[in-house]
Amino acid sequence: MKKLIYILAILSLVVMASGCTSSDQWASNKTYSGNGITFQYPGTWSVNETEAVSTPSGSSAIAAVGNDDEGFAIGSIAATGLDTETVQQAMNQMVEEYQSQGYGTAKTITVEGVDASMVTSEDADSSGLYTTVAFWVKDDKMYYAVYASKTTGTETMEKILSTLKTT
Repeated sequence: MKKLIYILAILSLVVMASGCTSSDQWASNKTYSGNGITFQYPGTWSVNETEAVSTPSGSSAIAAVGNDDEGFAIGSIAATGLDTETVQQAMNQMVEEYQSQGYGTAKTITVEGVDASMVTSEDADSSGLYTTVAFWVKDDKMYYAVYASKTTGTETMEKILSTLKTT
């Protein structure tokens, strides 16, 4: 569990790769399509390579996008042989673990028609970034998304997740 949290923290830093900033980052959208998912993200962002990111056994990084000020990454955790209820219980435990480490109250959002739990760090890390992590279960697989930003706002992450589709 702690290794996964560490990996998610690394993912949040990976998504801070090159790009430009804009006061209206959603003036145009880009679409990421690959690795079994599609989603829209701000036109001022760029895709970041995730191949170099270490992930825990059974987990895989799917995509990372961002700019100098914020970024988004998504991955999945294999749950082979487990039913949806068991995977849901594991997800709930992960949310509780994050809360015990300084993340706030879980907020429920909808991702691809299923409930997701989202928590945001209450304090910025040493680089001045706040991290938001969302978890959801679909088709007996747990997904996670990480959003890093200089604010605690989650609107950008929620907008990206509202466009997410698994293919």
